[in-house]
Amino acid sequence: MRALLLPLAVLLASDAPSRDAIDGARFRLLNEALTQAESPRSDWDPGQRDCAGFVRFLYRKSLGVTDALWHDKDGSPARFVKAEELLSYNFSPLSRAPAKDRIETGDLLAFYNPDVSPADAWHLMLLLRPPGAAPDRVLVVYHNGARGPDAAVRKVWLDDLLAGPPEWRPAASNPRFLGTFRWNGWRARAKKEP
Repeated sequence: MRALLLPLAVLLASDAPSRDAIDGARFRLLNEALTQAESPRSDWDPGQRDCAGFVRFLYRKSLGVTDALWHDKDGSPARFVKAEELLSYNFSPLSRAPAKDRIETGDLLAFYNPDVSPADAWHLMLLLRPPGAAPDRVLVVYHNGARGPDAAVRKVWLDDLLAGPPEWRPAASNPRFLGTFRWNGWRARAKKEP
């Protein structure tokens, strides 16, 4: 337990944590995302198995956080926020289309479909830079949003997603694609580093 809390203590207690501490948290996030893609583990609450639940779980686990990590629409700390609040109050936009040279593990692709119910309108996908992959290879991992036996965590290369069905293309030309986003916790820390 102490091993999980130490990285979080370094990230949250320091005004300017080392790049190594941030990279370590991102590496744990990547490993957990790939583990969950192989077979969702019991420590991920089955009641929160959707795209936003996947993001919340991965960040909590990689940072060793059990308390409120997110902010809700009122700016209050929260343990649970829906996809819209997760994106709007905890992540900041990077670009309208994913720029491979700027993507870091933990960044999100966000989609919004106004033609479906509000509960199903949002979709989040996590971006990963696997060690040893070519610099231009970015992996996308996401929960498909289904319930029951059809529920799954999927992984696909970003290039394949860009060539896939038009409604899921992360491109500025797709009106359902909102852009690429980065967790404010990373952004705040990166600004403080030299």
